[in-house]
Amino acid sequence: MIVNVSEIKDGGLSLNLTRGPGWLGGSEKSEVASVDSDIEFHIDLLRTAGEISVQGKIGFLAIARCSRCLSDVRFDTNLEVKLILSPSDTERKEEAGGEIDYETYRGRKIDLNDYMREQVNLSLPYKVLCAEDCRGLCSGCGRNLNEQQCDCETHQEDSRFAVLKDIKI
Repeated sequence: MIVNVSEIKDGGLSLNLTRGPGWLGGSEKSEVASVDSDIEFHIDLLRTAGEISVQGKIGFLAIARCSRCLSDVRFDTNLEVKLILSPSDTERKEEAGGEIDYETYRGRKIDLNDYMREQVNLSLPYKVLCAEDCRGLCSGCGRNLNEQQCDCETHQEDSRFAVLKDIKI
């Protein structure tokens, strides 16, 4: 996603692009979550007084393993992108607690690839549940308790603490 600054006319420039999951880099799948479809970009660029405003949406399908039962969970992800790009020779603006990111660009070309990759990777969740009431896996036999109840003993005493049971205070 390299844009020549001169292509951004007075009315702005709209980009509608599609990239495959391989565009993110990294050949192995994450243990937590990964992109499972093409990534759709709908980005508008507007040039005002030397700065370039980048706004738009990123959409894709992600897949992750449930943190309790390890079953696959698929979910749609839609991100809002808000970025202000300033030439590298100007001071960087600071906005306390704002929702807009500020970056710089150098020369007559803007490379949005790294920023967009970062936004997609940051949107992937660290912990996912297939359902709020997910029962997880049995600690004895490993069976998925959402699918089938097992015959394992539900209350297992930890032998490391058996000595403490007889202490009277």
